Amino acid sequence: MLRFATRCILIAVVLLAAFAYVAGRPVLAQDSGFPRTVTDGSGTPVTISARPTHIVSVALVSDEILFSLVDPSRLAAVTANTMDPAQSNVAELAKPIANKLSKADPEAVIALKPDLVVLSPFTDAGVIKQLKDTKLPVFVLANISTIKDIENNILLLGQAVGEEQKAAQIVSDMEAKLKAVADAVKDVKPLTVLYYGPDGYSAGAGTTIDEAITRAGGINIVTKAGVKEPFPQLTDEWVVTQDPDVILLAGFNSYSPGFVEKFYNNPNFQTLKAIKNKKAVVANDAHLATISQYIVEGVSDVAALLYPDAYKPTPAATMNATASAAVSATMAATAAR
Repeated sequence: MLRFATRCILIAVVLLAAFAYVAGRPVLAQDSGFPRTVTDGSGTPVTISARPTHIVSVALVSDEILFSLVDPSRLAAVTANTMDPAQSNVAELAKPIANKLSKADPEAVIALKPDLVVLSPFTDAGVIKQLKDTKLPVFVLANISTIKDIENNILLLGQAVGEEQKAAQIVSDMEAKLKAVADAVKDVKPLTVLYYGPDGYSAGAGTTIDEAITRAGGINIVTKAGVKEPFPQLTDEWVVTQDPDVILLAGFNSYSPGFVEKFYNNPNFQTLKAIKNKKAVVANDAHLATISQYIVEGVSDVAALLYPDAYKPTPAATMNATASAAVSATMAATAAR
């Protein structure tokens, strides 16, 4: 009888250790790492009292990272941008989330009573201050100019939400993908590449797009030419003079209707070898222009385009159906000219 009673006590202790109650919510034993203080990307210590289960994400980058880190039931709100597959990699995942924020509205965020708010480094400083003044746990991601910066943000956010192992796995998967591309293209003859957006804007040194092109085995012609601005505005004459092998047209163009057709029909560009060789194509900006873990899919997309004989993307690296259909339609229209 004594042995039986002792066993019951031990079982009770284990159960108490496995389940605590915070605001009436059962919390698994993995919550034992809380409360914790994590230094966010802005260098600010953020104290988080318990494993967050009511997270409000106010940036597409954090939306995309969080969907890979936590169960969707832990997300109280994401941004409205998640629903646009031209810029989002989580459109399907975001559909069940009830609250979608169209802007960084402090009142709307506060009304949701979050236990963690995640913001972009580009969020207005006044909005960040207003949210911090409420004493909510506000976590600001770090500025990003490299893929390593993206990986560091994932690891930081993993600490904040209590999912360090998942964060480490995401980063490991990113590195594996990048290595696969690097191994495949290491012996190719590098092609010159231009990323080209509406009004002639491009991406140069110090941008993730520049690094993605380089990691894919290409040479960003903007960087090669010594342009110092990260996002320069190029003239038609400059583009014609440089005459890149491949041109990646910005895929997220909702703010500039007709951009792609305008580019193809520009009389100044008809001598470009990328036009003649049908190597001026619409990029999947959900991959290439993202600053989340999906940037490695952008590297994969570019490598597959530049060196189809050397690198074959795995199914996971292919573009999402909507973006792929848009690219195929554009390329078909170009080929028909």
